[in-house]
Amino acid sequence: MTRRFFPAGPMAAAGLALALAGCGETGDLLPREPVSGKVTIEGQPLAKGSILFRPAGGGTEAGGEVAEGAFEVARADGPPPGKYQVSVTEAVERPEEDKLNNFSLQPKTKPSKTVIGGPIDAEVKAGGPNAFTFDFPKVDVSKRSKGQVR
Repeated sequence: MTRRFFPAGPMAAAGLALALAGCGETGDLLPREPVSGKVTIEGQPLAKGSILFRPAGGGTEAGGEVAEGAFEVARADGPPPGKYQVSVTEAVERPEEDKLNNFSLQPKTKPSKTVIGGPIDAEVKAGGPNAFTFDFPKVDVSKRSKGQVR
């Protein structure tokens, strides 16, 4: 009986190298830039939410979280240089009884009011610095009509 032996070392090293090749950068080869800054709603820091950089002429969007009025998007996830329309959404805690109703098609309570601001025009420049200060007006989403663009 002949046994065939395949050394695990080289195979494991090759597998590890392939797995690590996918880590880190986004891999899309876009010339992304880091962006950071402050976000306020009518002068008050946005406690918790998200910010979105949408290219004015279409293309790759980028964004991140806002916490205590500040945001920071690393180069790997940042927008490429160009002109953008920036908008922000406030995270609003849902009522406790609504959290228990996650699988229902109809919520037990009306959706919480949320603040959506923007868009505000901004330009991301190659080589930065791309530090922004955005002051958005407060918008009550519950009073918008259906079909209205945000």
